[in-house]
Amino acid sequence: MIKTITIAILLILITSCGNIEKPMDYPNNVKALNKIKKEPKVQDAIITDANVLYVNVSDDGTRRDGFAEYLCQILREQNATTNWVKIVKSGSSNDPNKDNSYGVLLGESLCN
Repeated sequence: MIKTITIAILLILITSCGNIEKPMDYPNNVKALNKIKKEPKVQDAIITDANVLYVNVSDDGTRRDGFAEYLCQILREQNATTNWVKIVKSGSSNDPNKDNSYGVLLGESLCN
């Protein structure tokens, strides 16, 4: 009996794990991402599985922390679950100074 219950619980867990939504699929995150992608400075944007918003922009030589905070405001307005924004230099994913695989970090904000 215990063996049967254990197997049933394992099957339920395995089945439910296949249906886990990623942060980029949450409806409020999708709305926020679509709005952010319409910003004139934004060349591309993605929400990662780690629930971080990465935004590609052209590098004009300035820090982009203020722009990241502005994007946090959009995330809050849309009730998104994403609460960390990283602004990266467009086309810098192969740069030796890159922050990570997304590129050179120009600015960031932890949305509170």
